[in-house]
Amino acid sequence: MEIRALKAKDVKTLAKMLGKLKESSIGDILVSIEKQANPMKVGLSLFHIVAADLTDDIYAWLADLIGKKPDDLDEMDFNAPAEIVKALVSRGDFKSFFDAGINQVKSNSSADSMTSSSPDTDGQTK
Repeated sequence: MEIRALKAKDVKTLAKMLGKLKESSIGDILVSIEKQANPMKVGLSLFHIVAADLTDDIYAWLADLIGKKPDDLDEMDFNAPAEIVKALVSRGDFKSFFDAGINQVKSNSSADSMTSSSPDTDGQTK
């Protein structure tokens, strides 16, 4: 099975998926990032965490990586999704791809903490 090269659109796809995550999953990702210095391990941890919340999105993305539709992937060997992930992990562009994803998670988390307001100060002016 041939897997296409990762493209800029894949970072966009990852960012959209991350935007759909539950808050608890984002916390788990940030803890994983803090504990792991190795981007490859962070990427795998990220994949495991998001898989629970984003199964259909990930499945569609994996199918796209091999030039198939999700229904086509359904008919492939049971191990096909794992083989796609393994092939991605073994490639050099995987590290930079997940570095971009990790930076997106950190950026979203920082923006959320900076834009959240307190009910005590809502509507008040200085």
